[in-house]
Amino acid sequence: MKKNFVSLALVSVLSFTLPAQSVKTLTTKGVDLTKYETFTVVKGDLMTPPDERLTSEAALFKSIKKTVIQELELRGYKYVDSSAQLVVSYVASAYNVTDGGAMGPLSQTPASNPSEMNQARSWSHESRQGMLVVDIADSSNKKELWSATGNLTLDAGVELSRAVDGVIYKAFKKFPSRNKKKKK
Repeated sequence: MKKNFVSLALVSVLSFTLPAQSVKTLTTKGVDLTKYETFTVVKGDLMTPPDERLTSEAALFKSIKKTVIQELELRGYKYVDSSAQLVVSYVASAYNVTDGGAMGPLSQTPASNPSEMNQARSWSHESRQGMLVVDIADSSNKKELWSATGNLTLDAGVELSRAVDGVIYKAFKKFPSRNKKKKK
């Protein structure tokens, strides 16, 4: 009981400290993911230009692999290096976004002289956004069975591995568990 309370408290704290995230999942119709038992994680693609990367491909892969293994093992799937039934891969990207707009005359700012009375004011805001797509495919026929797309804000001070962990956690919340007991 105490362990569950600590886990619940940790999840609650993480949900308040992680940046804004949205995650959408998609499962191929007619596929029962619980019939699969084993999985592996392969290195995916990092689509951010090398001069804009805040992390290396190896560090990103290590972080994603660790979290995916943890989430799938919690759901009763077994990680293996080779001959797995499911293959988990990913595509990640980070990019700069600039928002802007006009606020109209004065824009609630007092004019310091009459010539400023009818001048429009504008604003702009630059932020760093990220995207992570996790795909799970059947290793025998390479058919995609499940995917999750997560978008997140990578503002200054956000630890990238924690942000990635949060997206993966949210994505796998809806992944079917093999641990559920069958009803009699």
